[in-house]
Order: sequence, then structure tokens, then C-alpha cells
Amino acid sequence: MRILSALLLLLWASAAEASERVIALGSDVTEIVFALGRGDWLVAVDDTSSFPEAARTLPRLGYYRSLAPEPLLARRPSLILATAGAGPDAALRQAERAGIRVVRLPQNYSANGIAQKILTIGRALKAEAEAERLARRIQQELAAAGAPAGNGRPRPRMLLVLAAAPGRILAAGSNTAGDGFIRLVGGINSFRADGYKPIAAEAALAAAPDIILVPSHVAEMMGGLEAVAREPTLARTPAARAGRIFVVDSQQALNFGPRLPDAVAGLRRRLAPAGG
Repeated sequence: MRILSALLLLLWASAAEASERVIALGSDVTEIVFALGRGDWLVAVDDTSSFPEAARTLPRLGYYRSLAPEPLLARRPSLILATAGAGPDAALRQAERAGIRVVRLPQNYSANGIAQKILTIGRALKAEAEAERLARRIQQELAAAGAPAGNGRPRPRMLLVLAAAPGRILAAGSNTAGDGFIRLVGGINSFRADGYKPIAAEAALAAAPDIILVPSHVAEMMGGLEAVAREPTLARTPAARAGRIFVVDSQQALNFGPRLPDAVAGLRRRLAPAGG
């Protein structure tokens, strides 16, 4: 009996040592943790983490860019996985001073970038083999989904827009998820700026986008596609006049997580009839 008890205790200790109490900050991080089969290690997530459905049942810590240290510490995590921009940095540094391991994930909006993010999370979660398989699959699916149609037509000029406030439109320039998504789907970003910047009607007209992309949460905020097409900043662009405005799922297309290939393939299918 003593031997059996000792074995059970050893097994319990090994299991406890192998697992972590993990906080995921960022919808991309949460999706990757679940995709690697480590969702049961999560003890809390940020408010943007809504996929998969199991993530909705976890304790919420607030918006990942404006976290307070006390809720982080209260969950007694052993590991915090923080997407780019998570913070403020002071809250994460306080967690580190409390002995919590914090893994900050730099963002690179490309197929290689998402693969590196998956591999980094896999190492932190002791899931290297699973991460290698997932990263390889994502890269292969992105390559297939974004493959040129081979029809010889020019790449479409695209503009991805956000609504900062009524009447104030932002466009995605370089070094943004919007720019990365446009490139993966085979388009050319028609907005020549760095980051997300306000765009006026004259600048939007000069950008001359063939296609305007609107994240789903922005389309809802603006009152739907018809309202987006009537927006004075965008109304005179070739895309608006031709009715070439497409809604893309905000998280699926822009968080650069495991569902990104589905978003790329989905938009390419919608563009195919017009040779996009």
C-alpha cells in the first residue's frame, strides 16, 4: 500500500511539475494555446479572447493593453504569455518581480512571423512538437490560400480602414496587421504611411483603392456596409463607387492566429469572380 501511495504521489508531482498556470494576453495567444492542446492550463485571459468557445468561460482580466497588476497576480500564474502591445509594461514588470515568468511575443505580420510566434509559445508551454506541426501547417495553408490565381491580371490595390470616431477614418499603413493581411491575400496596400493613420477624403481618393476592407467590428460600429460606402472619406474612391467593399472577420483576419489561413482563403474566394 505504501508503495502504491508513493507511486501515486510521484505521478501527481510529475503532472504538477509538467503543467503551468498560464495567463494569455491577446486573442492570438489564447487561440494558439488552445490549438497546441494546452487550453486546460489557462487560468485567465484578456477581454479580447473569445475563441474558441472554451475561452469565453475563463476569468477575464480586462483589455490587454490596459491591465492592472493586481488581477494578474490574483490568479497566481506561473507563466504569462503576452502579445505585442500587452501591458502597460509596468504591470508586466511587477509580475516578473513577483517571480512570474513573462514571455513577450514580438509581432511580425507575415507567414514567418506567425510561425515564430507559435514556436515561441510552444517552447514556453513544453509543446515543441505540437508547435512545429502547427507552424508548418499554418505556413502551408497560407501559401496555398494566398497563391496567385494565375490569370495575369494586376494585383488589386486595397485599403483597410478603421473608424476612430464618427467622421474620422484610420487606414492601415505599413507595419500593421492590415498591411500584412493585404499582402497575404495578394493585394497591394494603397495607403503609403507607417502604422494606422487618419486618412482624409482627398488622400483616400488619391490612394485609389480597387477594394476596401473593413474589419467586422468596424462595419458594425459604422452601421453596416451601406453606411461605410456613404462615408464621405471613402465615398468617391473607385472601390466605393464599384461596390467593392468587403467585411473581414476582425480577429480571424487581423490577430495573426491559427485561423488566419481561413480568412485569407475566404477573401480570395470572394474576390475570384472579379479576378482579384
